[in-house]
Order: sequence, then C-alpha cells, then structure tokens
Amino acid sequence: MTDESVPEPLQNSSSEAPSEPITPTTISLRLKPGEDVRQELESLAIRERISAGVVLSAVGSLSEVCLRFANSDTLTELEGKHEVLTLSGTLGADGVHLHMTVANSQGECIGGHVVYGCQVYTTLELVIVSIPEVRFRRIFDETTGAKELTVSPNQS
Repeated sequence: MTDESVPEPLQNSSSEAPSEPITPTTISLRLKPGEDVRQELESLAIRERISAGVVLSAVGSLSEVCLRFANSDTLTELEGKHEVLTLSGTLGADGVHLHMTVANSQGECIGGHVVYGCQVYTTLELVIVSIPEVRFRRIFDETTGAKELTVSPNQS
C-alpha cells in the first residue's frame, strides 16, 4: 500500500481478466417479505447491468426454503422458518449461481444450490460487489454437462 489508510486498487491475477486495476462498487439492498431470493438477484443483475457480481454479505430469514443438493436433480423444500447463515455466489447478465446455508429453529443447518422458491420471511439484507471491468458468462461445458462460469474482460 502507498498510504496506510487507502489500499491500492485490486489487481486481477487471472490471465483471462484485465491487467488494469479493478474498481469494484457495492450495491446494498433489502429484500422484503414474500420476495423470491433467486428471482430478485437475477432481476438485480439485469436492472443494474451487473457484468460480474459477487454476493459479499447476506443476513435475514426465509419463510420457505427450496434447495438442490449436490449431484441431484431433485429439489428439496424445507418446512418452517429458517435463518440465512450464508449466501454466496456469482451474478451476471447470463444468470446467477448461488449457494446458501440455513438454520431451522433448532439450529440444525443445511445448505445447497439456491433455486426458485426461497421466500423472504422478515428481511434479507444483501451487499453485492459489482466488478465492471470483468464479465461473467455462463457457457455450456461438455465435460460437466452444465453451463459453467467463464471470466473475460468486459468490452462495454
């Protein structure tokens, strides 16, 4: 750092990303009761023109939880109210990839891939980091059989 109070801009170490300093911005928002977590984050990415975004923080509760577990096509709906312990993932114009861990009223934790149907109970306070110099895209990967993250410089 050049100044103890101001860190130097982030440098991206990926060979696919820009070599210039990255200047992330943050978007803070609150989802309200009844709103669908995945749907709202997809809408946010489009509305705010997020080319590459990362969930930095999420605190709140859900009245309905629907997750897909690893290596499964089956969706699992959880009964009762749950606290959101973690929500992590990437956002872009091509879609979102989100994982979440929740705890029930007994403190039992479970997590998985966020699908439609995770409804906010009282609130979900979110902080998203947007990286305008980078573009996240989802491109089909023959090896995995799924659309996977591809990182490139943002040309717009």
